[in-house]
Amino acid sequence: MVNKYAWSTPDERLLPVFRQFGPIIEVGCGANAYWSRWMNKEGNVDVVALDMSLNDGGLINTTYKKSGNDEAKSGSENTTGNLVIKQGSPATLSEDEEIRNSDRTLFLCYPDEEDNQMLENSNKDDDEELQPPLSMAASCLEHYTGEYVIHVGELYGDTLSLEQAPFGRSSSSEFQLRLAGEYHCILKLKLNNNWLHVRDTLSVWKRTETCCMAFEKEDGEEEDDSDDDMYFKYIPPEETIPVDVAAPCCAHLLNPPSTNSADKKEKSSIKDEKIGSTKSTKEKKKKMNDAVAGNAW
Repeated sequence: MVNKYAWSTPDERLLPVFRQFGPIIEVGCGANAYWSRWMNKEGNVDVVALDMSLNDGGLINTTYKKSGNDEAKSGSENTTGNLVIKQGSPATLSEDEEIRNSDRTLFLCYPDEEDNQMLENSNKDDDEELQPPLSMAASCLEHYTGEYVIHVGELYGDTLSLEQAPFGRSSSSEFQLRLAGEYHCILKLKLNNNWLHVRDTLSVWKRTETCCMAFEKEDGEEEDDSDDDMYFKYIPPEETIPVDVAAPCCAHLLNPPSTNSADKKEKSSIKDEKIGSTKSTKEKKKKMNDAVAGNAW
């Protein structure tokens, strides 16, 4: 199924997201470019899709043969309307002037699945520290200069895989750490077509602005400007995701019964009013019954 379609499959609830944040640049679209073709065909979204290998990118088994109904690709670029599928890599995001200046939203779907992250220059001396190369997703953030990132897959702490916990099956830890450090999440949707063993979501991230807070020194402290200024993320209230969430088994704890004495008095007063109102209604009915003789109540 992955070879024929994609690592994760979309549903119609997601189309408004791509329309809202289009145009799109997808890196690692795979041999099928399934998501890019889907959002372009179903939502008429302007998409440029890149992959280093347009023939076998994203496939589990590279010997997989497409059926005769599958659209064949040839050459290094395929353009249909406002869908462009071309050979490219994360570096294309900064090296291609047209793409760099197009202000496209970066889209990544399972960018690092099956990414072994082999060490570069493994023939170095033993004494020389070996550094792992950037994962594909992390490399995208290195070259991307736009404002929004859309990620499809599992995220930190939201995975069922024991081997790939806690960051999940879809993207590397270095990517997720940088994403959370330089961006903030403004939307997260569970995919309706998840496989049983995954918890894929579509999340939208916006590049975060920073603000500087200057702290006034107390008497007797030495003047040192480097200690006075601290930088923090600035996330506008309208872009802040609610913090209070709960699983169904704990949903009742989001609004626990109040133990405040003032609240108790208010509730007691309301209860007394209801009791008084009930008594008044019963008295009126009794008078009415007495007035209408022989009425079967």
